[in-house]
Amino acid sequence: MRGLAGQYPLDDDGAKRIGMAVGTHFAQTGQRIVIGCDPRESSARLVEAVTAGLLAVGVDVVMAGVIPTAGLAYLAREGDFAAGVVVTASHNSYEYNGIKVFDANGDKLSDETESKLNALIEADVPERGAGHSSVDDNSARTYEDFLVTSAGGLQLSGIRLAVDSANGSASGFAERVFKRLSASVKPLFDNPDGKNINAGCGATNTQALSDETIADKLDLGIALDGDADRVMLVDGQGRPLNGDHLLYILAVSGKLDGVVATVMSNLGLEQAFKQHDIQFKRVKVGDRYVLEGLAETGFHLGGEQSGHIIFPDLLKTGDGLLAAVQTVRAVVESGKSLAQWRDELALLPQALVNFPLTDKALLEKPEIQAFLAQQTRQMAGTGRLLVRPSGTEPLARVMVEAPDADGVVKRIAAELQELLAKQTTGSQA
Repeated sequence: MRGLAGQYPLDDDGAKRIGMAVGTHFAQTGQRIVIGCDPRESSARLVEAVTAGLLAVGVDVVMAGVIPTAGLAYLAREGDFAAGVVVTASHNSYEYNGIKVFDANGDKLSDETESKLNALIEADVPERGAGHSSVDDNSARTYEDFLVTSAGGLQLSGIRLAVDSANGSASGFAERVFKRLSASVKPLFDNPDGKNINAGCGATNTQALSDETIADKLDLGIALDGDADRVMLVDGQGRPLNGDHLLYILAVSGKLDGVVATVMSNLGLEQAFKQHDIQFKRVKVGDRYVLEGLAETGFHLGGEQSGHIIFPDLLKTGDGLLAAVQTVRAVVESGKSLAQWRDELALLPQALVNFPLTDKALLEKPEIQAFLAQQTRQMAGTGRLLVRPSGTEPLARVMVEAPDADGVVKRIAAELQELLAKQTTGSQA
């Protein structure tokens, strides 16, 4: 769950209730749960409250401190833990926070498990004894060793790169990983003060990283978000590479059979994979659905355009640092520069328009579906239209990929809004 820190359920009472619910569902008395966080100003207090809830139901708590979300999932899987909890709001600004839970395998929770936890949060869970808490100062090092080992002995001597840690969980951490791989590293935005997380930096704003890469004539730049579960790259010319570019590099260089991505991935990526005889499966937006697609297909790579990349054979959650290590490894071993890889993938211009929509069911009306089908036919294979309700806000999202994407998306969004307004008026009459 995610929201404004200090407001229920992300206040002291709500966070304690969450801790009690998680401890009751996942652990027996005396079993251990590991907890970590990002460095935003509200995280320490929320960790304290969640820990109080866990201790109240007799669970022992191991505190991992500030650690990337994927690192916490790795600890939950590798250690003797019943579950893992991380306090973070990922790419959101410092006013927000959130709580993510992983099971003992380091996996995200199913809808069924989330429903059970929600019921426990609302219920009066009985206390069942006092657990014990401890601090593990070696947690970050354990995950760091995993990342370095995943590079398979790669040495980046002579490679000069910058790492933007978004003043988040990877601050200091990302620099150490790439220095251990022998790269020359320039750290950026790695001095968190509790309020500067994701502020004008990181995976959601790569301009400063691009400028630094060009100014210092670096080989590439790496941008992580606040909890380091997503990543963007920039090449030596300062040009950004999103998740679609990374999927292309990793799949083509690795000669993979197939890739799972979401409906947001560019049509150009799908067309490029066809040329390389790489199967391509689209799923709904969300790394949970990417994981489901990977389980169904048996493919070894999946991800989102936003920079969540999943290597299911290594870790079953989006991991920006792992994706950065694996992508840099693929680029170096290919003998081509990151810029050359970027030029290989011809992406169609993509434009997105959001507009308010309270009743999301209106999008399923026959008249609306007929309009969207007509617009798709008019593109005649030269472009792609995607309309979907936001999963978190009262909005409709209209995305178009076409040579004149900006003009097309504005026209379609305007016409769609007009049709929806008529539907609303008609239903009220």
